[in-house]
Amino acid sequence: MPADGQTLGPEQLPVASSAELTSTAAGHRVTWRLEMPYFGALWRPLIARRARRIERAADRGEPLPRDRPWWAPPEHLGPEQQATIAIAALLTAIYSFGGGTLGLLSTTLPAAADIYGADDSTLAVGLAVVRGGVVVALLVGTLADRLGRRRVIVSAAIAHCVLVAAIGLAPGFGLYVGGHLLLRTIDTALAIALAVIVIERVPARSRATSLALLAVASGIGIGLATLALPLAESGRAGFALAYGAQLLAIPLVLSAARTLEESPRFIRHQSEPHAYRELLAAPYRRRLLMLGIATLLAAAFVAPALEFLTQYLTDGRGLSAGAAVLLLGLMGLAAGPGLIGGGILADSHGRRTVAIPAFIASLAAFVAFYLGSGILPWIAGPIAAAIGAAGGAAAGPYGGELFPTRIRSAAQTLILVLTIVGSVLGLGAIALLRDSLTLGEAIAANGLGAVVAIIIFIAYFPETAGRDLDETSIDSPAARP
Repeated sequence: MPADGQTLGPEQLPVASSAELTSTAAGHRVTWRLEMPYFGALWRPLIARRARRIERAADRGEPLPRDRPWWAPPEHLGPEQQATIAIAALLTAIYSFGGGTLGLLSTTLPAAADIYGADDSTLAVGLAVVRGGVVVALLVGTLADRLGRRRVIVSAAIAHCVLVAAIGLAPGFGLYVGGHLLLRTIDTALAIALAVIVIERVPARSRATSLALLAVASGIGIGLATLALPLAESGRAGFALAYGAQLLAIPLVLSAARTLEESPRFIRHQSEPHAYRELLAAPYRRRLLMLGIATLLAAAFVAPALEFLTQYLTDGRGLSAGAAVLLLGLMGLAAGPGLIGGGILADSHGRRTVAIPAFIASLAAFVAFYLGSGILPWIAGPIAAAIGAAGGAAAGPYGGELFPTRIRSAAQTLILVLTIVGSVLGLGAIALLRDSLTLGEAIAANGLGAVVAIIIFIAYFPETAGRDLDETSIDSPAARP
């Protein structure tokens, strides 16, 4: 029989705070608070349903439920940690709208071509230049290590909003591309700082889950950018308004800035040296090579596999535009649960336990998608998206877990640059293979690099789930320069 006025722990009512079970004339009642900003409405119905289950058990004199519901993080998140994740997710959605990989630049490209009179070749050159913004980001890659995660996040988020609005007013294509180049540099620094502060502030058993939530938030920003497409295509004024809409996020950024707290790990390590050269020396050189090569090879397959999805479905398989959009939508819907499920499972059961089978299965599914016919792509596509997202969520924390606080952002920047290099190499490989193979065959053949990446992962990647960052990054006085 539960005691009157019993305090409920996170194992009984996850995510909530100040939860208490009391007895009333009408039966038992659970009171609780939720201190998660911005996204609390998404959690309240789930917590309320759990609270009602506790009340029913108490009324019947049964033991209170202690099983972890599917929506609960593997390790309890306190109010400050919830606030960090919520703010990071909010800012991720904001920058993904204007500067994400599939944000306004991608969605409004046809409109930009009409406004600036750019042909396909000019657009291709412009996109290549913008992609190079990630390389330019090397210049600011250590700022979050030197100045602090919070300072970089707040400054970059405000600069992002202002710059996106200015890009919409660019009088010529050169300034339009130049603005996006600068924006890509700012957004790279912002994205890395957001991931790092989440990795450093959440419990060890919730890192993958928390980063997966940022990936879902990125999808929300991209979706909003897609909704802005009709406005951008309505003419020059509509194009400027689509970009100018980013200014509406500034009040949210300022609100988040007042709540966001600096990473305690950064404060403890801020007096240490912060330089790329430490990544090129023992003991971190081997880890950088391991992560960098595996990431490069994986990106060389994933980038073309995703970039050519629409073209393959319409030209290679002859699907109508409506059918192609439907299949792409099914794949997108499958990726969301894959991200969350992969993150939770990786935190609960281990990174390698989830990532290795997920990578193998998703690669096989993608190959079946590009080589199959009939109904097979409709089955293999969503499976590849869901399992691939789960594998990505499981492996996502490695870039932050394997390097110490003083160079964590620098390491993430270098790995991201290698990811872009891999994407470029993969797209170039498809261009060469297309001389003798169909598009589907070329992409499937490109999967050989992904096979090597999986072998590297199996052979060399350590298990880091549930381990303290000082342990996973071998951050000890003996390892410091």
